[in-house]
Amino acid sequence: MIGYILTQEQRDSIQGKVFASCKFFHCVQDINDVWFLFLTAEDEAEVAVTEYAWLLECTQGEYTPPPPPPLPFNN
Repeated sequence: MIGYILTQEQRDSIQGKVFASCKFFHCVQDINDVWFLFLTAEDEAEVAVTEYAWLLECTQGEYTPPPPPPLPFNN
């Protein structure tokens, strides 16, 4: 899965901010502690005309998800 790679400071500056009607930024951290932002083509078009357009210039990279938590053991 490809997403925009963010620094901690970039993530902190946008997390939870609204960029379009009923849409907000939600960043996720991968297994390597790298922050990512995923945008659809529609989201990108909406972000491009906001103060957050700089996000579209961030490097893109491959997101590596953390492993799922272990399943509980039932006796």
